[in-house]
Amino acid sequence: MINFKVKRIMLPYDFSANASKAVSHAAFIASLLKADLYLVHVINKSELVDIILPLLKLKTNKVVVDMVNERLSDAAAQIRKDYGITPKTIVSTGNITTELVNLAEENKIDLIIMGTQGKDSKSDLFLGSTAYRLITKAPVPVMTIKDLVNKKGYQNILMPIDFSEHSRQKVNYVIALAKAFSAKITVLGIYDEDEKADKFKLEIVAKQIVALCEKKGVLCEHFIDKTNHRVSKTLSFAKKHKNDMIVTMTDQKLDGARGILSTYDHEIVNAAKIPIISIQPELSGDLGTGGTAGVPF
Repeated sequence: MINFKVKRIMLPYDFSANASKAVSHAAFIASLLKADLYLVHVINKSELVDIILPLLKLKTNKVVVDMVNERLSDAAAQIRKDYGITPKTIVSTGNITTELVNLAEENKIDLIIMGTQGKDSKSDLFLGSTAYRLITKAPVPVMTIKDLVNKKGYQNILMPIDFSEHSRQKVNYVIALAKAFSAKITVLGIYDEDEKADKFKLEIVAKQIVALCEKKGVLCEHFIDKTNHRVSKTLSFAKKHKNDMIVTMTDQKLDGARGILSTYDHEIVNAAKIPIISIQPELSGDLGTGGTAGVPF
């Protein structure tokens, strides 16, 4: 079962403005949950060997690693000064995505938080490459941040559900998340024209979720909407209802032919201006399936 229990947070940090966007979120969550924060920089091995070492006329990477360690220590010191959190720092060399995944496993990370430019990115470090590969390969949920925010915390979490196989595996996670932040949950059931005969199933599930939230002491409301444009519907709904976070499964449905090349989660992360938590589904065990027939929460 997928649960929200965060003791160790990883913050990939490449010294860019994008990385800085995620710092306040990571520091706030680490402070609130009394979690350890890991500030991680991965030196791209191919760039190191093919560009950096020849450019600096170096035979080994020690000087480069030492420089990065010093810069990362400075960044950690600034975070400690600004937020009262003392991050652990890690510098590694290799394929960026692979190293981040390995480090998450080795350090028993529970949540990865990273900044991204989204659809306007031209950087190889963010969406379309490392960020999305990390979302789909990381062993833990990944929270992506596009814009700086002026407030701390999250008050209204949007939980979209649909007929995707694992759509509801996130229910317990979102409830625990909402309790941690003292937030309300908004459930949005999405279906299209071809699924309208099954609309009642979404209504049943949504009411089950509301009842479970009430049992857990979490405020919850639900809405059911028909749309042929799931991403735009979710984002416009979030804006209208003033949601400040969206939680999705990485394999949730996407309308139209774009689903061949991407997923609902990918496009939501790409386009949303509010934080997104992307969760990998569990694929084994009794709770590994999750259409509307079972109750995976």
